[in-house]
Amino acid sequence: MAIYSYRARDAFGQPVVGTVEAENEAAVVRLLRDKGLFIVEVRPGRERFAINSGRLLRRVGKQDLAVFCRQLATMLGAGLPIVPALQILAMQAENKILRRNIEEIVRSLEGGETFHEALARLQVFPPIMVHAIEAAELGGSLDEALEELAAHLEREHELQEKVKSALTYPALVVSVALAVLIVLLVFVLPAFQNMLNALGVPLPLPTRIVMGVSRALRRGWPILIFAAGILAYVAYGVLKTDNARYRLDGILLKLPVFGPLHKKAVLSRFSRSLGTLLRSGVPILQAMDVVRRTVGNRVVAEAIARAQESVRDGKGIADPLKESGIFPPMIIGMIAVGEETGALDFLLAKISELCDREVKEAVSRLSALIEPLLIAMLGGAVGFIVISILLPYFQILGNIGNIG
Repeated sequence: MAIYSYRARDAFGQPVVGTVEAENEAAVVRLLRDKGLFIVEVRPGRERFAINSGRLLRRVGKQDLAVFCRQLATMLGAGLPIVPALQILAMQAENKILRRNIEEIVRSLEGGETFHEALARLQVFPPIMVHAIEAAELGGSLDEALEELAAHLEREHELQEKVKSALTYPALVVSVALAVLIVLLVFVLPAFQNMLNALGVPLPLPTRIVMGVSRALRRGWPILIFAAGILAYVAYGVLKTDNARYRLDGILLKLPVFGPLHKKAVLSRFSRSLGTLLRSGVPILQAMDVVRRTVGNRVVAEAIARAQESVRDGKGIADPLKESGIFPPMIIGMIAVGEETGALDFLLAKISELCDREVKEAVSRLSALIEPLLIAMLGGAVGFIVISILLPYFQILGNIGNIG
């Protein structure tokens, strides 16, 4: 079996590039025709890429990609050819994974491939970047598209960091609370339990509950760890199925506190990505297909797929998005106005800015709400344990006072 690269067009005339493993070129042609593709070119791929692709397929942060796009745009705008510009960026890149990917791009360009084909081979680069650059190469505005991509990736990174910062503090507090409770139940309570058993007094219900939990943790911790591992493994396998992922994404949108935050973040990603692709000259059907695969929520992706079918039928996207019940009326209204006026990309940018502001405000409110709530929960749990320990002593002191 050998690796072949191909260039083709789909039923809508949109370009498709990729690689496939087959016995010979004839087998590649049959495979592509079975997929309904019109073949433009088929040629043997390079084994070096086949060997290195697994190593190069690593995560590169959005901030690193944004810096890469902006620096490359600056060099191209100054008149520097793309290959020397990429060689300079490869030497300056601090991220080793990104540096190896840039070097692979340079080798692909020297081998006669286009820039977007080289990016498509290295899946470390997001689809929105590949398709925007493909449209820019056809339109001759590569530096402008790279500037637009840099701004898009920077806003994505900023939004992600904002959400992460809101979730980091609660996660830290919960971890500390669990550690404190485990120390109290496993190491502190046994000493008090021996003292209470020596006194021979009947224990109140709260004390019996706490002592039972302590014994279960001390005696059954291997079983608990094993059960947690099995549960995590089963949950991971179940969540890999499409049906379970779809249901989970639907639940995430409906959660009482985090649901609205997740929904605003997804809508912001949808509007920003679609607007960026449209401004870069990507056809709307191809742009919506990219956004559908990268929006990050399968329920929203299904709504986008229905909007794609509406566009194929010669209709707009506002009505099917409205029928999904996910998109707020204000966003639907702005999309409808954008379709009528031909300024959809501009209004999508405004929608993403609005959603970003709402996400930041929601994160601030959530942080202000969660901090005292978690502290109260931690104090309540520790207080319950302490009171449960002291209740038998209060009972003994009360009995002594009654005798006196």
